[in-house]
Amino acid sequence: MPITIDGLVFGLDTETIVKGLLDIQQVQLDRIELKRADVLAEQATFASLEAQLISFQSSVSSLARVSKNPFERQVVNVSDDTILSGTASSSAANGTYRMTVNSVAKAHQVASLGFADADSEITLGDIELRVGSGDLVKVEVDSTNNTLAGLAESINASDSGISASLIQDSSGGATPYKLLLTATDTGADNTIAVTNNLAASSGNAIQPTFDFGNPVQAAENAQVTLGSGAGAITVESSTNRFDNLIDGVTLDLLNVSDGNEVTLTVAQNTDDAVSAVQDLVTSFNSVMSFIDDRSRYDEATESGGVLLGNRSAIAIQQKLRNAVTSVVPGVATGANRLSAIGVSVTDNGRLQLDEGRLRNVVSGGENNVSRDDLKRLFTLDAQSSNSKVSFVLGSLRTKPSTTAYQVDLTQAAAKATIVADTALSGSTDITSANRTLEVEIDGAEATVTLNEGTYTDQELANHLESLISGASDLNGRTANVGLSSGVLTITSDIYGRSSTIKVIDGTAVATLGFSAGASDTGRDVAGTFVVDGVTETAIGRGQVLSGHVDNENTADLQLRIKLSDSEIISGAEADVTVTQGLAATLNSILDNMLDPINGGLKTIDERFDTEAQSLQDSLDRQQSLFDLQRESLIREFVALETSLSELKSTGDFLTTQLASLNAAQKNNK
Repeated sequence: MPITIDGLVFGLDTETIVKGLLDIQQVQLDRIELKRADVLAEQATFASLEAQLISFQSSVSSLARVSKNPFERQVVNVSDDTILSGTASSSAANGTYRMTVNSVAKAHQVASLGFADADSEITLGDIELRVGSGDLVKVEVDSTNNTLAGLAESINASDSGISASLIQDSSGGATPYKLLLTATDTGADNTIAVTNNLAASSGNAIQPTFDFGNPVQAAENAQVTLGSGAGAITVESSTNRFDNLIDGVTLDLLNVSDGNEVTLTVAQNTDDAVSAVQDLVTSFNSVMSFIDDRSRYDEATESGGVLLGNRSAIAIQQKLRNAVTSVVPGVATGANRLSAIGVSVTDNGRLQLDEGRLRNVVSGGENNVSRDDLKRLFTLDAQSSNSKVSFVLGSLRTKPSTTAYQVDLTQAAAKATIVADTALSGSTDITSANRTLEVEIDGAEATVTLNEGTYTDQELANHLESLISGASDLNGRTANVGLSSGVLTITSDIYGRSSTIKVIDGTAVATLGFSAGASDTGRDVAGTFVVDGVTETAIGRGQVLSGHVDNENTADLQLRIKLSDSEIISGAEADVTVTQGLAATLNSILDNMLDPINGGLKTIDERFDTEAQSLQDSLDRQQSLFDLQRESLIREFVALETSLSELKSTGDFLTTQLASLNAAQKNNK
């Protein structure tokens, strides 16, 4: 129980006396607690500032992006969006195009002859299915699925690229049920082929046959004509998507235009660019206002903001202001600073956007400013003296160049290629005995089955290439099958050590002129970067040469090298100038601030933690001493009151005794 004193013995307010004696120590405790509260308030404010900076970095990152940068985006407008739609990549040039949609792509559909009902019995055996140059798929029919509906289910489960469904033909009389086969892929090359090995009709069991001479829907390519003059260009596609008609533009056909022209316009997407810059301005101003509002001194209340005089906050402000007002070296003077595109700095240190000025620059109103210049104003970019050496990517570790970085190559990238041992004869018969080829393409294996028939050398090369491209087991890996003086070649479509070609086996190996086991592996590009005479390590993967992560200047710099072996020379093949735009610089600054492990704000937060803990420890020590001193004083006053109480009791006793003696003396007299 706590010790209490009341001062009743001597008439003193001992509690007040003790409190008065400890007031100085209490003031010290209050000061420590107040200082700790200030530290925690600053720490909380920096946590809020961190949230502001994260939001700012989000707007900065959009402009710092190397690919899909807002200043690269193109927009496509179509005069009739019920006929076609389009999208454009950054490589698309501005322009207006007129085109006519002659046809849209359709999938091949064929139907069987009629049956009495869905459960009509069919004969046993197997049926081989193929769509275009896809895999040959065999569907077995036995006692478990020997009905029209059972065959449909088996085809749908076969992953043949064909869907099967039962339909009722109202004009079919007693046999209205038909099996409809539909190719999954559209286009004239994706026709359905059926090899019917089912037994002949017998008794109630009927052999299903398909009317290929009268398809329900013919396989048809989409067709577009660009222009209407004598030199008009007509192109086809197996799908309703066209990627190669206009460079950088993807077209999706929706309907035939019935001979009418549709106008398609490709232009700079100014809205996205303006929006991205406006976001940067707004976010920057928000950070500046946040710090300023908490750094003011209020004369009326004679109090300062939480961040008043905080050097860390001032340093953050200064770094960001310096970054947005700097000039970007290596960029055209018409676009090497924000003020050139309509972003000015106000008297109170805020950014202000002149949207009209920016739109004019983005839309090409300044003759000496290109889209690339605008992109380089904000992002990390590189320009090469060799058109076959191009910039791919960089990172926060990639430094801008004060002098051009030299690219010194020792090896060009190559694809894997195998060449047949013997030439074709000019006419090759493919039968059931020589129609399979087992190959490995870029690490994946597949067995392709050639269609039976007689082929010219070029027809056979084309057929083999289409089979490899359509093989599902290759998961999209493709190869080019070529001819050189009648000799077949198979070449991977990718570069580097991941590029592999191997003829494993198959009944068609000798017919095609290959040897089982023949293989080849591609090569990665190899070379180094040279910076002011100092060599920095580079790593090749396919055609991409990348700076090692520990390089002082070229870390993470990625270049695509399209040079051939014959173009590799002694010395540098290209000079590359790396520029770091404003957004890339801001992104680097913010990344250094916001890094959760080694960032500047992490260090500041840890410093606050250390200071707050130190104050708490001091507070705990002082409180402990305070409590001990208070208890000591209370004990002393308790002892005093006890002594006084004892003296008072003794005095009262003596007074009583004296009074008794006096009374006794009076009585005796």
